[in-house]
Amino acid sequence: MSPARSVARLPADSRAAVRSGDRLILFLLLILSVAALAVFLYYTALILGELPDVLPAAAQSL
Repeated sequence: MSPARSVARLPADSRAAVRSGDRLILFLLLILSVAALAVFLYYTALILGELPDVLPAAAQSL
């Protein structure tokens, strides 16, 4: 095989590098990261919703 042919085969080999098992793992990692982001945003909104609008000391000075 000449060097020109081996260079021409590189894109085809790189496309085959991610196999179906790897795709499944990447998909599960994507699902896990989306779920973690949803939980983070939920608890952030929950904590921010519990905070008072104005600090009591600042409200008395008005």
